[in-house]
Amino acid sequence: MKTWALARFTVKEAVRGKAMIAGLVISLLYLALVPAFSSPSGGNAIVGDEQMRIAASREFLNFALGGLNFIGMFLAIFTTLGTIYSEIERGTIVTLVTKPISRVQLIAGKWLGHVMLMAAYVIIMGLALWLSVALGSGMLVWRFFPALMLVCLNVITMVSLTLAFSTVLPVVANAVFVFLMMVITSNLRIVHAIGETSQNAVIMVAANLFRMVLPVGEVNDLAGRIMLGQTQASNLMGVSPSAFTPRAWSFLYELVYLSALLMIAVLLFQKKDLS
Repeated sequence: MKTWALARFTVKEAVRGKAMIAGLVISLLYLALVPAFSSPSGGNAIVGDEQMRIAASREFLNFALGGLNFIGMFLAIFTTLGTIYSEIERGTIVTLVTKPISRVQLIAGKWLGHVMLMAAYVIIMGLALWLSVALGSGMLVWRFFPALMLVCLNVITMVSLTLAFSTVLPVVANAVFVFLMMVITSNLRIVHAIGETSQNAVIMVAANLFRMVLPVGEVNDLAGRIMLGQTQASNLMGVSPSAFTPRAWSFLYELVYLSALLMIAVLLFQKKDLS
């Protein structure tokens, strides 16, 4: 009950925050503008035969889902950055831990609150995108929903990563660290392509291994493969179907990964001197 009460308080606090308000404004603009930035083939194909309309709908939703993945992860970072460290600096964390609330419950409550908020955000945004296609084209793209759940998993992972390091890093340092991890691991396809061009197996293996240091890029590609199929996804990315193929088990790895992040957050916070 204490964990649940803290989670509800965290949701209310985060919703009132500037980061969430700015994120919602950006999200509304994204919903309004995303059709203009989608693949030009979609608009032409939507009036063609059924197979073309299905392909166009999938391509549009894949493009939109990629944007949602990007916005959702950034919003997860910004809303979670100061969750622990800012309260330590202000001294408000002491008020909580001196009450009959353990440090484990505090971490669990904070994490659960941010996860509920960000999961609700991703699902609502995803449903809005799916309904826009369903109403506009008459196509019900059911494979969108497992892909949406993978995006939701990515956003929860970024919440977990940011929360874990908010126990020891100031807000700015935490932001720099998390953003660098996200950008580097999400763009290792470039490194892989260099290795493939130079026929350097070491570079290609290293790119695949470092990609799992933060598996959000891998899981996002898996969502794209679910939406489009391997061949169409590879064509859109400009790579051969066998190159840098996302592994089907990567979402299970990400589940273990975010569980490990929670354990790290608890261990770091347990050792933190709050006096």
